[in-house]
Amino acid sequence: MLVSPGLREKIGRFSLTGRGRVRSSRGGRHLSVHKGESIDFVDFREYTPGDDYRRIDHLLWARLGTPLIREFEAERELSVRVVVDRSPSMGFHQKHPAALGLAGLITYLALAGGDRVELWTLPGQGGRQAATRGPTGRHLSSWPRLEAWLEGLGIEPAEGTLGPALAAVMASGRRRYTALVSDLLVEDWRAGLDRLAGSAGGMVLHLLGSAELDPQVLGDVRLRDAETGEESDFSGTVDAYDRYRSRLDDLCEQMAKRSARSGLRYLLVEAGPDASERTFAGLAAAGMVR
Repeated sequence: MLVSPGLREKIGRFSLTGRGRVRSSRGGRHLSVHKGESIDFVDFREYTPGDDYRRIDHLLWARLGTPLIREFEAERELSVRVVVDRSPSMGFHQKHPAALGLAGLITYLALAGGDRVELWTLPGQGGRQAATRGPTGRHLSSWPRLEAWLEGLGIEPAEGTLGPALAAVMASGRRRYTALVSDLLVEDWRAGLDRLAGSAGGMVLHLLGSAELDPQVLGDVRLRDAETGEESDFSGTVDAYDRYRSRLDDLCEQMAKRSARSGLRYLLVEAGPDASERTFAGLAAAGMVR
């Protein structure tokens, strides 16, 4: 179970907040670029043949001698794309189960808000594709099917190229809300985040393990990159630890700025059993859900 019943009950009253107005033709909870039917009045305009006569303001017609139509905000669905990184580095420090939980969290939030959801993974199936598109859903009735698909995902071999993978995802349509769940442990993370520019808002959930945020490495060790296989010697000293923390803080700040440049919000998440609960609290505090 990716999202506990208690958390589902809590988040079921919320929905994701997009960037600007949506262009979908289907009804939902988000403000549209079009006018429509809602409780939020916008303006008047002159009646034209074919308009719904029930929207005529008869009091103004009597006063001004011109039939005027009341216009209201249109509310439409948001098309949400959830992208899960399952490259080899995600197999360490509880990141893979945490990533699936975060993907489930965003998926359930979107479905509960009446939004359309499509799931993606990178790399693709068997590592042979840059990305793979999974199932889609629009109502909470599709949650069991989407949850089952996420639960069946495993770690896949990867070449460590985020840019081409996200380019393949964005080729399916740019004006969609995009949520990326990844540890971003690739050299081309800048190119990857740049590929997300043009989305209708979204978020980057940067997932790191506790040992990556606060490594307890003492003495001389040999480190091996999980994705490239490259090895390097490391001496765990107090000075080395301080330099690591400083560089990590700088890296996360760069990633946050790069995400913002593409119109996405950035949130650093520590992997662990309660990652979804902490993430939802962070999203609510940042106004990313309402």
